[in-house]
Amino acid sequence: MADPIPIDLTDSIHRLRQLVDSGSGFLGLEPSTQHDQWMLHRLTQMHAALYVAESGTLLGSAPNPANPRQAQVAVAADDCAALHALLSHLRKTAHTTSFTATSCSTDTSLPALLDCGFQEVGTLRGHVFRAGVYRDVHLYYAAECDLRPGDSGTRRG
Repeated sequence: MADPIPIDLTDSIHRLRQLVDSGSGFLGLEPSTQHDQWMLHRLTQMHAALYVAESGTLLGSAPNPANPRQAQVAVAADDCAALHALLSHLRKTAHTTSFTATSCSTDTSLPALLDCGFQEVGTLRGHVFRAGVYRDVHLYYAAECDLRPGDSGTRRG
């Protein structure tokens, strides 16, 4: 898959709002309760970069200020190939060697994280309030050596 295409932060916020789940949790954002200017400020503050994959999937990354070789990543769909392209792009351009992600158990992006080799390393109990219920947020981590080759995006059994 080709490298993801960088997009403007303002355009990315518009794309987040168009997602089925309204982009909840994407890089820690909650578009259903946060206004555009606040999200733009937050993305700018965290030095986030947003991309669109060849498939049209929205992707995002933000460097860890305490560890410049680590990035928080997000994918807005169950698109393992797009996520793999983002991880490969970050390894080439930013020399990133480890990645973190967050997800609720109902997020559509969770299978892509698992298929790329992310492993659950922690849980924040009742961390987000979505659809009238407090939900757990699971923390995921992958070092360069944990990542699976981005061949066909086949599911594990």
